[in-house]
Amino acid sequence: MTFNLHQHWKKEAIECASVNIPYLKQAKVLDLCTGTADMAIMWAKKAQVAQVFAVDSCEAMLLEAEKRQAKLADDCKHKITLMPGDALELPFPDNNFDVISVGFGLRNVADLNQAIREIFRVLKPGGFIVSLDLGHPEHPSVIKFYKNFFLKLVPLLGMIFAGDKLAYRYLVDSLETWPKQKELSQMFWDKGFTRSYYKDLMLGTIAIVVAQK
Repeated sequence: MTFNLHQHWKKEAIECASVNIPYLKQAKVLDLCTGTADMAIMWAKKAQVAQVFAVDSCEAMLLEAEKRQAKLADDCKHKITLMPGDALELPFPDNNFDVISVGFGLRNVADLNQAIREIFRVLKPGGFIVSLDLGHPEHPSVIKFYKNFFLKLVPLLGMIFAGDKLAYRYLVDSLETWPKQKELSQMFWDKGFTRSYYKDLMLGTIAIVVAQK
């Protein structure tokens, strides 16, 4: 439904984090809520990345990710470790990762504050978290279009293309409690991160938030 734009957004999110780690030659990355491992695979293709742990709580998603991993060239395939895990209780020691990425995942956790605390815990000092997710536009005309047309259209498109109207209804409903990108950036500050910023895409309907421990 995004006409493959979601792949471009994910690449841009990774680049936002990558520019902050040019000095790393053996980076260790956690891709949280990995889904079918889109972002994990993008990370694995980077020369400065040595390991990618791709974690998701959904077994069916990990099975799809395994199929995609199997098709990769060996130098990328062996960098990726797929494993089950809960964003609220990550199975990793403190100060373990150089970078953490989350693509359209933080919006779905049961406790956003706890997820951010866990992200902070497993990041190395100086490490970065990059989150890509739906955003909240600020321009009045964009807000009007977004709420009155796009968000009403999404469930119908979900029924047409995926045969699952309810899942895409949830996507719309989840925006009601999802913080604005500026508020999410502030949440990272409040949890102890030393700097945080956000970047709007698609007139603010999509947003990248980056924070450094």
